[in-house]
Amino acid sequence: MEFLVGRQAILDRNCHTFGYELLYRENVKNNTSFSALDGNTVTNRVIINTFLNLGIDRIAKNGRVFINFTRDLIVQRLYEALPKDKIVVEILEDVMAEEEVIEAVKDAKKQGYTIALDDFVFMEHLEKLVALADIIKIDFLELSREEIKKQVEIYKKYDLKLLAEKVEDEDMFKFALDLGFNYFQGYFFQKPVIEAKTDIAPYQMSILKAMAIVNNPESEPEELIKIISGDIYLHTKILAFVNSPFFGLKHKINTIKAAVGILGLRRVKEWLNIMYVSKLSEEKPEELIILSSVRAKLASFLAPYFSLDEDNAYLLGMFSLMDSILNLPMEVVLKEFDYLSEELKAALTGRENKYKKLLDFIKMFEFGDFDRAYEIVKNTSLNIEQVNDYYFKSIEFADSIYST
Repeated sequence: MEFLVGRQAILDRNCHTFGYELLYRENVKNNTSFSALDGNTVTNRVIINTFLNLGIDRIAKNGRVFINFTRDLIVQRLYEALPKDKIVVEILEDVMAEEEVIEAVKDAKKQGYTIALDDFVFMEHLEKLVALADIIKIDFLELSREEIKKQVEIYKKYDLKLLAEKVEDEDMFKFALDLGFNYFQGYFFQKPVIEAKTDIAPYQMSILKAMAIVNNPESEPEELIKIISGDIYLHTKILAFVNSPFFGLKHKINTIKAAVGILGLRRVKEWLNIMYVSKLSEEKPEELIILSSVRAKLASFLAPYFSLDEDNAYLLGMFSLMDSILNLPMEVVLKEFDYLSEELKAALTGRENKYKKLLDFIKMFEFGDFDRAYEIVKNTSLNIEQVNDYYFKSIEFADSIYST
């Protein structure tokens, strides 16, 4: 059975990751419409594929996973098969407050499960569900701002939290913050907030210069060892990284030279790029940096199927969010990256080429636009099972760095 599973981040008011909503698509190759599958089948297969085939920790190591539940699956108490500390039971918008449903939700609450109501608009006959909910999700593209304000007023008397979904930009995010929303879902944190500044700050420039050395094909191990050894942040981070369970070493490594020897030059360059990007974006949501790392690793995995260089593909993914990180137009940002090829710069500024095609595929996968993503790769040797495997290996790669 062919399926794709992606995830979309849900952030809290401090832009820390609270959890992820699963994005799911089956039978892409056979051009079967996802909407043709009934909700019960979809959720059952999400659960089987996520928890049994892929493993929940590969998808959301430190956060909750929001999973859609139909009326039948709630009544059947399918949630009891899932870990209460790892999931949020997300009740779909067409579920009515029937007695059977209310009793099943009450049981879920007693057992410690978190209950969310999806795409919800308050109606009197649904009040019993609202009273049991922990989280209400409000669609920011479906309702006007006045309608959203009215919904927020209604929920003030209930003991629950509000989640703004489909938050597309900084303005929508600030509007939701001002209204007291607790959680936020959408692509707002991936978009640059273009400020009046046109220059890169001195401390950022120093980091960019270090990145130029790291990405120089002629750089030697000794040069990188010197860079890492001279920076207490990098020094401690790389030793924590190489001694993490991800590598499973029997003996502790306590020198930078040994760490570089174990990791190899290519992996050290990957790691340094991530560390430098994380330094550039200290005031940004951590999820933005994680996403940059996931994109970079995934792009390098997929590069051979697009007939592209793996190292360049890695840089493509890593730099694809640099405008958001620096709050500058991509054209301005790229002036400081002389070592990037013209092909990479073209792709990053939206001009069509093979690298742009790869980046488009990755973005469509992230957005859950699996049909359009498949159109890009249908004539390649890439198959669906490989995409899932590469995607979750990329997530594990990012987790291995940011959990140290």
